[in-house]
Parts: sequence; C-alpha cells; structure tokens
Amino acid sequence: MLEPQPADVIAAAAALASLAGTADDDPGWSTTAAPTTWTAAQTVGHIADALLFYAGQVARRAEHRLPPLRDRRSAPPSEQIDNVVTAAHVLARLLHGLGPTRAWHPSGLADGGGWAGMAVTELLVHGHDTAAALHVELPLPGQVCARTVARVFPWVSLTLAAPELLLLAVTGRVQVPGVPDDPQWWWQSAPLQEWNGQPRRRTSPPGWR
Repeated sequence: MLEPQPADVIAAAAALASLAGTADDDPGWSTTAAPTTWTAAQTVGHIADALLFYAGQVARRAEHRLPPLRDRRSAPPSEQIDNVVTAAHVLARLLHGLGPTRAWHPSGLADGGGWAGMAVTELLVHGHDTAAALHVELPLPGQVCARTVARVFPWVSLTLAAPELLLLAVTGRVQVPGVPDDPQWWWQSAPLQEWNGQPRRRTSPPGWR
C-alpha cells in the first residue's frame, strides 16, 4: 500500500467542508468537542496550529522542537476553517520537497509519509470531534484513512473494520474489537523499517503537537 501522500493532507482538509455550513454564531461552536477539553471552535483552531507547527518543522528540516508559528489565534470559526485549508496546502507543498530528509517531531524523526499521516490524523480525528459537537455529518475518505492507519498505526490490522473506523478507534473515539484502547497512543512517525513491532505509546506531554 502507498504511504500517505501530500495530496492526502489536502483531501483530509477538504473533508472538513461540512463544518463550514455551521454559522459563526451557532452555539454549537461553544460546545466541548469530546474527548478533548476544547470547544468546537478551539478544536478547529488547534488543527491549524498543529499543521503550521508541522510546516515549520519540515521547512527547516528541524533537529529539535521549534517555537510554534501560531498558537490559539482568536478568530471566527469560519476563518479558522479557512486557516486549516491554507495550512494543509502549505504543509503539502513542503512535503513535496522533503524527499528522503527527515524532521523532528516528539514522536520521532519523521519522514514524508510520517508527517502526512500525522497531519491526516489531526485533520480527520479532530474534524470528527468538531462535527460531533456541532451535530453534523463528516464523512471520512476511506483510502486516505487506510494509508494513514497502515503507516502511522502499523500495529492495527486493516482487516478488523473499515479504515475510517480504525482511525477513530486507535485514537480513542470509537471502539473496535482488536484495536487497543490506549489514551497514550502515539504515532510511528519514523520510517516503518525502524518500527519495533509494538504499539507506540506517548513519551512526551500531551501538550506537544
């Protein structure tokens, strides 16, 4: 199976289009987007923050954590959603030029497939959280989810359920028999040949992106 591609990041951002149908003054934006402690509006802002953090790490081929480019910008939800799309395009463009080079993330020295898979996870999982808070449907792109699960959650078998469910299950949003329910889940962001065969568990504080 192909690894996650830069185009998958853009496709995942496009999947959030259904969120834009909720007006900025809708009270749903102030609802908690469980299982996070953020509101729906803050959750969308977090996605943009995370993608721009990724873009900075990739652009500079960082060997350590750089200061975030953006953190908790105050803006209407419609602008935050547009920021997400822009950030996805920026990151995807940078990933096209990454080649075999890697850049630092707290989960490991990530290559292009790792960065794309982490970005897709941020987009679709937190997009799902936001959609649930807003009571809107958010269809997830199956092939994008399949590539992401296979690459950054390789301990999860794609035979267990639809890839959309597997992505949500491994990140603790739904339950699927055979998928570990671990609140300390983490990514295999380094190349798969370096994976030790065990489920990854978080070693950095949850506040890290």
